[in-house]
Amino acid sequence: MAKKIIRIAAIIICFIIIIYEGIMIYIDQNEYKEASDEYDEIRSIAVTYTPEDEAEIVDYPLLSINFNKLEEINPDITAWVYFPCLDISYPVVKESEIDEYLYKTFDLQDNKAGCIFEDVLSDPEFKGYHDIIFGHNMKDKSMFGKLKTLYQPGNETLLEEDPYVYIYTRDYVYQYKVFAYYITTVGSEAYTVVSDLDGYKDFISFIQTHSAYKIPTDVDLDSGNSILTLSTCSGKTGGKQRFVVHSLKVNGWEK
Repeated sequence: MAKKIIRIAAIIICFIIIIYEGIMIYIDQNEYKEASDEYDEIRSIAVTYTPEDEAEIVDYPLLSINFNKLEEINPDITAWVYFPCLDISYPVVKESEIDEYLYKTFDLQDNKAGCIFEDVLSDPEFKGYHDIIFGHNMKDKSMFGKLKTLYQPGNETLLEEDPYVYIYTRDYVYQYKVFAYYITTVGSEAYTVVSDLDGYKDFISFIQTHSAYKIPTDVDLDSGNSILTLSTCSGKTGGKQRFVVHSLKVNGWEK
């Protein structure tokens, strides 16, 4: 009799766990959809992309970013990041304290999807030796969920076709060329704060010995130009594994 009761109790507990997990998945999916809808709306009101055949001749994708409109929504806006190869296009905010935007969307709503944000120690004008942008590795491939596409089998030629990341600020457009990526952990040297040329050289050496991507020979890593790192989670949710993509500033245009 006791065994039967234990068996029934175990079944009930399993049933409760299944229901709970189902509810949590439903809640998460709703939050992710809300965040996705929010960023779609932001793009529609603040970003205009002019097709190349209709635009003046320029050397970068002609995105017109309405920073005044974005600032009305969130005064922490510093830039817009555009990675054409992976169709990543989001506003970037500058956090004033660590993980401030980890679970807060651009319009300041609490949401697990969070926001694309620049590290608290990075240069808000993207002129530092090493600037870092973080974004969640979303299952629906929004935010930085598409970054993992770079190292998935069959996608080896993606960066050969278009290796550039663009940062749009109020006054400038910066072009960065991706030259390295790899899986790392929280607190690794991939997140080094670089303040001088000696530190820059040490950082480059670390990247060269860890990159899972063959560093292009035409990338001048002795230039001292700004490095932009895109970082997202990798592996189990809540784990310490991270995926980083390093790119070197190769061009800049004043608007």
